Amino acid sequence: MYGYQNKIARVNLTTGKVTYEELPDEVIRKFIGGKGLGYYIIYKEVPPGTDPLSPANKFVFATGGLTGLIPGSSKVIAVSKSPETRLISDSAAGDFFGPKLKGHFDALIIEGKSEEPVYLYVHDGKVEIKDASHLWGKGTYETAQLIWKEHPSASMAMIGPASERLSRIASVIYDTQRASGRGGLGAVLGSKRVKAVVVEPGERPKVAEPEEFQKLWQEYYEKFATDPKYADQRTYGTTSALWWAAEVGMSPSYNFTRPHIPFELADKLAGNEVKKYEVEPEWYIHGKSCPIKCARYVEVEYKGRKIRVKPEYESIAMLGAATGVFDFPAVAYFNWLVNDLGMDSIATGNTIAWLFEMVERGLIGEDEIGFPLKGFGDAEAEERLIKLMAERKGIGAILADGVKRACERLGRGCEFAVHVKGMESPAWDPRGRRTFALSYATADVGASHMRGWPFPHSLPNDGPAKELVPSLIEERDGRYITDMLGVCDFLPYTKEELAHLYSLVTGEEWTLEELRKRAQAVESMARIHNALDWVTPPLDDTIPPRWWEPEPDGPAKGNAAFIDYNDFLEARREFYRLRGWHEELGVPLPETMEKLGLPEFKEDAERALEVVKKRVEANQP
Repeated sequence: MYGYQNKIARVNLTTGKVTYEELPDEVIRKFIGGKGLGYYIIYKEVPPGTDPLSPANKFVFATGGLTGLIPGSSKVIAVSKSPETRLISDSAAGDFFGPKLKGHFDALIIEGKSEEPVYLYVHDGKVEIKDASHLWGKGTYETAQLIWKEHPSASMAMIGPASERLSRIASVIYDTQRASGRGGLGAVLGSKRVKAVVVEPGERPKVAEPEEFQKLWQEYYEKFATDPKYADQRTYGTTSALWWAAEVGMSPSYNFTRPHIPFELADKLAGNEVKKYEVEPEWYIHGKSCPIKCARYVEVEYKGRKIRVKPEYESIAMLGAATGVFDFPAVAYFNWLVNDLGMDSIATGNTIAWLFEMVERGLIGEDEIGFPLKGFGDAEAEERLIKLMAERKGIGAILADGVKRACERLGRGCEFAVHVKGMESPAWDPRGRRTFALSYATADVGASHMRGWPFPHSLPNDGPAKELVPSLIEERDGRYITDMLGVCDFLPYTKEELAHLYSLVTGEEWTLEELRKRAQAVESMARIHNALDWVTPPLDDTIPPRWWEPEPDGPAKGNAAFIDYNDFLEARREFYRLRGWHEELGVPLPETMEKLGLPEFKEDAERALEVVKKRVEANQP
């Protein structure tokens, strides 16, 4: 098929063998690429119940159907079974790794376990397994520089010390500044002793309709790069988001206890404050890359150390506002530090914010922590905790696997640990937007802000959450589509435009309706696998206690995530119904899988329904 290599590389680390497989067109038509292809591979090859940190788990880098082909299409999707949640999980990243991998393969599968540290070297359409003992134990910045000395034109996905020590919130870092952060997928590579995957430029896939495609490419690039409508995004990237989140009551400030904070406080970490430190580094790649650029390099000096990093809203908000540290140089340094150590900035900030609240409430003290900690706003303690978490030392050993395990290990504080299914909430409090908490509750990976935003914007008390469920589903399908195509969500393509571009690339007619059908199919497939593993939707599709507390002030004052519990149940039931799932059990119906063109999943859907039904009955009084 045009737009693809029709090729998958498989690396078995146990045997040391690399094999190459055809990717059939019929698989592409069902799962497209990126998230869809990655989920299909994990579903097919990693049975429910597999230990995520065992050699039986697999790791997939999957490029999207449009990766590297249109402006803003740099995504690669990392997919594996999450060590943090035990769910099939994916985490996307941009920059150059994805397009370079697309020049060789549509997906790279890593399986088994190496006895010694290795890195994978992808070049000329093949993969070599190379020794990485000289890289093991090093941070990602030093690792990258050492690899670039040997492979100066390559891009890389790599892990830091946190992954090597199997932190369940460890990330995969790309070229030092981008991350597949969610779900602890870095620990999967750490368990397999893979320090890095290094990819040289390859041959770009051919396009079916090159003349019209190139004409549209130029038009879209110029539009996104010059249209005044996108000026704010081009100027600030995502760093101005704290202004808006704080204004509408969706900020994670102080471990989600103060979703509304004054503009003057938010301004210390947002927009213009970040711009003060913006620089163009000497290694910046000039020319036509992304026309929006959601992040830019900043240079700050913290404690006499000068560092460069590309901060975005989620990292700034979770390492800063959530912990009460409203000091941008400190927060930028924390961002640099978690990148170097290979840790998810969202999960790290969330977990430290929870510990700070524990201190504020007098539920933990210096005797257990091991050093004085003031609570919210303690930058000195935050820096120390980040390092201890990566090292698994002292209190860091308690925190290294995320907030759910931390509160369970200490046996207290779980009522204000903000997570869904074990994945920490990102920097958007759903009490400031109607039905948004349902997106968190039903998302395939746990708490993710990338699984659909209901619209239009209104407050939970403005009306039944059920009313906005169709818009949530529409938006969720849209996020799946961009993750399957490998396109950044910040590029303002309409989904109809993406369907047209995909048709020009493949030479086949693709409609938005068909892309949505593929999105629903992939989500349903993931839900079947997760239900056969451990998820019982009526018990696990829920939200943390914090979001049942009404907001204390601001425009969302008095709003919890839903009007009441019945409002939540009605909305969830409506979501299940519209998705073609059992209205009470939340499992895809066998007939739905057939309608979606996946009849081979009917039997698994039937088994999942029976398994979940028995679990629910066993939990009834």
